[in-house]
Amino acid sequence: MAIADVSTLQRAFDAARSSGDFTLAVDELREGWPLLVSAFGASLRTMLDSTPAELWHNDPWLITCYASSFRSADTDSRTASLPYFEAALALITPETPAFVRATLHVRYAAALRSLGRLNDALAAISVASSIADSHDVIPLARRIPLTAEIALHRGAIALHGGDFDRAKADFRLAGSLAETNLSVANQLEVFGCLALIQLLMGDFEHALSYVARAESTGASPALRNSRFNSPALITELIVTIMQRGGDGLGPLATRMRDATANSDWEPLGLYAHAFVELFDARPHEGLEHLRHALLALDGWQPAGFVDAEIRGLRAAAFLQLGDSGAAWDILADFTPTQHHTVCPGRLVAHLRFVTGDARGALDAIRDCEVLGDAHSSRNLADIFLIKGAAHLSLGSEEQSDVAFDRALRLAARNRMHSPFRLVPSEVVQDMLTRASGRSQPLEVGALIKRLDGLTVLLPTRDSQALSDRERAIARELVRGSNSAEIAETLFISVNTVKSHLKSIYRKLGVTSRVEAIHKSRELGLQVDITHD
Repeated sequence: MAIADVSTLQRAFDAARSSGDFTLAVDELREGWPLLVSAFGASLRTMLDSTPAELWHNDPWLITCYASSFRSADTDSRTASLPYFEAALALITPETPAFVRATLHVRYAAALRSLGRLNDALAAISVASSIADSHDVIPLARRIPLTAEIALHRGAIALHGGDFDRAKADFRLAGSLAETNLSVANQLEVFGCLALIQLLMGDFEHALSYVARAESTGASPALRNSRFNSPALITELIVTIMQRGGDGLGPLATRMRDATANSDWEPLGLYAHAFVELFDARPHEGLEHLRHALLALDGWQPAGFVDAEIRGLRAAAFLQLGDSGAAWDILADFTPTQHHTVCPGRLVAHLRFVTGDARGALDAIRDCEVLGDAHSSRNLADIFLIKGAAHLSLGSEEQSDVAFDRALRLAARNRMHSPFRLVPSEVVQDMLTRASGRSQPLEVGALIKRLDGLTVLLPTRDSQALSDRERAIARELVRGSNSAEIAETLFISVNTVKSHLKSIYRKLGVTSRVEAIHKSRELGLQVDITHD
């Protein structure tokens, strides 16, 4: 849809102020504001502020315009719109045209969404949808743009809430109607959100194609650096660092930070900044960004998928710092998101593998394997990497080769810059050497050559020498059991428990029960993964 001409509208209001007759100017504003408000909100408010009150203070359509103007590229207030929306809602009557009622609820939903009030936003967009689906007469020229806008905002609410399947369906509908029925600002958000979903699902190629669609909308520089382009900028930043590394990301990161500020995309933008810091091995800085992201989520109802992204990245940051205990505290009670876009199982499997518990690592990713092709491929390379490493350590070389080939293909398909960080370098090198002796696609062969000599530094773990029985006893220690209770739980004698405890102390390098509990907690032995 072509960008509406705000200068023509401005001239009409200048003439109205000179003549004192605002009738024609207000009529032009009625017709054009839906296309202008996202880019020129402050200008439209100035126009209405200069208009005699009797021409618009009792008009829900123009009050909706005024309320919507606060969610624009030139205005960063998110709460100021609410009293105006409430005023417009109070003026609605059964005689109010259906498209006015529906548009009011759509715009109200967008304002609530920007505040993180997702449940309230869903209720508002549901009202708008029911009006649009009713038998009330809505002219075709109004109905199709309304349908596209409902799909956009319903999709955004679903995306924030973690229902990626519903969000994708809505955004695809909005995208199919976008060119002739949505403002440029809304087109940016539609294609940016589709890009973000593809990123979360691990399809980097399609993610970047939607970023390109957003760039081709003809948006002004102001809009391209606004909240409406936030999803595309977040996607571009994360894909870029995963494919090319962290060099030269400063300008893009700055654009993303400024665009997401004071919007519903701010928590995810802060997460993206933290992701960059962790990728460059700066976990302290990453944790600080994640702290601010959690603060930005304060008051969200519900917190949505970004909360899970933040928790998962916090666990990864603690692992970088060598604080396995803090990571386990996060991972012990962590439900994956839809399609495992956030997959705690891969981090649990990593911890199990590097502490010598290969079977535990395989158990940790069992649900991921059950999910199959529905699992986000964003994390799937790590799943197959750990599976390959675990099978190799257990002597199942054929199963290891099959799993690692899958990991290689996934990493090559997404052109990942530094994959395979969750397994020690010597294990990766063993698997790479074996893989190089098998027939591989060209892109996989190139990846193998590039990764030759890869160094992955992982903290030293001290539980590798613990036997299965000693692991079980250490786990009971962390749970607070005394020697008699451990003996009863494991069906062994108290003397046997004491004998094992001496061995555990020696292998963990500790001299007391308190130290053993602390060390065992760091190693995650309080969490049941491995089946007996």
